[in-house]
Amino acid sequence: MRARKNRAFFIETLITTFLLLMMLTILIRIFGAAAQKSAYAKMRTDAAQIAQNVVTMFEAGEVPIGQAQNELINIANDEYSEVETPQTTITMLFDRNGVMSESGEYEVRLLMTCEVRAVGYMITGNMSVVNMNHPQEDLAQLDTAKYYPDAVDAVLSGDVAFDEISEIETETEAAS
Repeated sequence: MRARKNRAFFIETLITTFLLLMMLTILIRIFGAAAQKSAYAKMRTDAAQIAQNVVTMFEAGEVPIGQAQNELINIANDEYSEVETPQTTITMLFDRNGVMSESGEYEVRLLMTCEVRAVGYMITGNMSVVNMNHPQEDLAQLDTAKYYPDAVDAVLSGDVAFDEISEIETETEAAS
């Protein structure tokens, strides 16, 4: 009779241990998946902040974006240029804190296009941010634009009448 009690105790202990190990395995998988999703969310947040910083650089015309914008305007302004809508791509590297560096974790590709308008130039920028460890996936994409008015030069040179400028401004205000 004593052997039967010992056998029942060992079987119950074995079943309890097996169930405990199954629960621990499930918990480890859940926490592992949560850690992975958290790291991915952190990468996406970093990429979004970097994209916002690059838009600020785009608007302010900071180096190297400002130089490229000026080159695009010069190409668009060149009457001998065969390019109708000049484009350029800038690639920049940023660390996870959003600081530009040569060995950054995030790569920003900014495609800038210059369109000649009746009065001035519109430079549009399409950017994508990727993590260097996962370059196949865009973490953030953003489009922006900057208008360079050239109204005074156009009127003084006689290319555009002053009335046309007023109409353009009125149409722009009405569209807003």
